[in-house]
Amino acid sequence: MRRCGLVYLAVVALFWGCALGPEYARPVLELPLAPDNDSAAQFAPFTAEGWWKLFEDPTLDCIEQEALLHNRDLKGAMARVEEARALARVALADRLPAAGAASGAARGRLLEDRDMDGGSRMYDAFEAFGFASFELDLWGKYRRLDEAARAELLATESARDAVRLWLTADVAQFYFNLRTLEAQTRIAREQLASYDRTLELYRKRHAAGYTQELDLRRIEADRLATEALVYQRENALSQAGTALALLIGRSPRALVLGFTEKGKSLDELDLPVRLPENIPSDLLGRRPDIRQQEGMLMAATARIGAARAAFFPSISLTGRNGFISSDFQDLFVDGANTWNFAGSLTQPIFEGGRLFALEKAERARREQMLTLYEQAVQNAFRETRDALVAGEKTAQAQEASLQRAQAMRRSLELSRKQHARGYISIIDVLDIQRQYLRAELELAAARQARLDSIIALCRALGGGWRESTAPVRIY
Repeated sequence: MRRCGLVYLAVVALFWGCALGPEYARPVLELPLAPDNDSAAQFAPFTAEGWWKLFEDPTLDCIEQEALLHNRDLKGAMARVEEARALARVALADRLPAAGAASGAARGRLLEDRDMDGGSRMYDAFEAFGFASFELDLWGKYRRLDEAARAELLATESARDAVRLWLTADVAQFYFNLRTLEAQTRIAREQLASYDRTLELYRKRHAAGYTQELDLRRIEADRLATEALVYQRENALSQAGTALALLIGRSPRALVLGFTEKGKSLDELDLPVRLPENIPSDLLGRRPDIRQQEGMLMAATARIGAARAAFFPSISLTGRNGFISSDFQDLFVDGANTWNFAGSLTQPIFEGGRLFALEKAERARREQMLTLYEQAVQNAFRETRDALVAGEKTAQAQEASLQRAQAMRRSLELSRKQHARGYISIIDVLDIQRQYLRAELELAAARQARLDSIIALCRALGGGWRESTAPVRIY
């Protein structure tokens, strides 16, 4: 009856113990009002798992998957998740009884009573037993620690998701920068070839005495400036390829080769993408960095309860059941059976203010996590608003740059015709050609800025325009 009573008490304590400390509740913040029809909900083709497919570039799809497999930062984040998952299992195990088995053998000498023979005798002892121990979680100490470990696991998984989001965004950004440099290099080479043709013509005219040396030298100067521009762009293009290969986790041998894959050109990547008009109302659940900070806040809240429970008595139950005998052959006979159960109670009385200080430290740590959570929310809405505005303004800037480049292209064509008829000098043509080159380079940069603004919006929205519905696995 006593054994059954102790087991029953342990089960009751395991499931019905109270939990001290505050219960977690999401902080109430002043958030923007969501529209009746959330415009972001209309944009549902992509999730955080494949938001880059928006650009419909197979090469980009391949290198994104390669980065997810080989990037070192992401591998480290995944290892930290496994560590947090193991620690969560440890925290859960602390709430459960512990059991084990042991055996032993001993031989010794026992002194006899000196008033009698004054001699001694040898003895043997053999034992084999199982044991169990359990600390009653009456005040919820281990329950709170379990909650904290689960919350920290959630935070670590969210940190991994944040690394994955930033990695895929950086890969796309590096890739678009590479395509932009390719386009600018091509533009500079085309202009260099145009200068070569003009320079060859004017050398012949100067040799025949039909033009001044000043015109020839001006053409040479502009040609050399364009040649230097080509070298600069080729150098930047090479460095961009190496940086992209490093980001996606390629080997040193592949790094030496750089990035050689072909994909869509910058003009083909210039997609007419519609953007959301409003900040989505569920942004708090979309952003992995917000989920990470909230997980840390939840863990800090739970640890207050664990620190508070340390003020109250600790009750432990232990039990042992097995066999003991002086002869190994008689170890497992009925008469050798032995068992015992015991309970202990420990109550802190004086520890020099240590427990009060620990609880105060946990409450201060929660305030720190609350501040970081609020900052993460503020930053998320700032980034989203800035990305929405940037998406609109970069589209307008790209359209203006396109019209300017078209106007300069037509101006260059007209100036060459007028120069051929003798209406304007070669100096005027060279000036227009320089402006045309600058306009084409700026158009390529404007297209990259437009693509970058779409990446920034996807990153601000947590990876896309709809949150992934895949549940977070705790164990």
